[in-house]
Amino acid sequence: MVIQSKAETEFILLDRIYDIQPNAIKGNKTFYQSPASLAIESCAQLGAFHIRFVIGFCRHVFLIRVKEYKIYPANNLHGSFCMTGACLSRSSDAFLYAIQITNNNETVNKGKFLFGVADYDKRFDKSRLTKHYQDIFFDLVNAKSREP
Repeated sequence: MVIQSKAETEFILLDRIYDIQPNAIKGNKTFYQSPASLAIESCAQLGAFHIRFVIGFCRHVFLIRVKEYKIYPANNLHGSFCMTGACLSRSSDAFLYAIQITNNNETVNKGKFLFGVADYDKRFDKSRLTKHYQDIFFDLVNAKSREP
């Protein structure tokens, strides 16, 4: 992945997006003794990038709520994991996703994530953010990591 500035991308918790369909997305992430909170954030980022792609990067995307989230192992995550997201429903301003993390075809974490979308405005600069998210998305889609 090409990193423009460490400060701009240090919170990107995805290693790669390797399949994107109109209603689904797959990516991967390698965790190193990471707490479940980072897995939740990774899931949210996967869903948000899918929405940005589907709507052409033309609006701001944000997480409204994690509707439910099941953590199967009680300990930290370690290793390479597959992440899959599927859009369950959508409206003009909201998207509901089911997102899960698996390791060796075993579900590790899963949940439902509600996202909102809003027009760019004074707080969210369209010219800067559109390019920023397109560049990160392009880097994730073209990353040279292995599929789990």
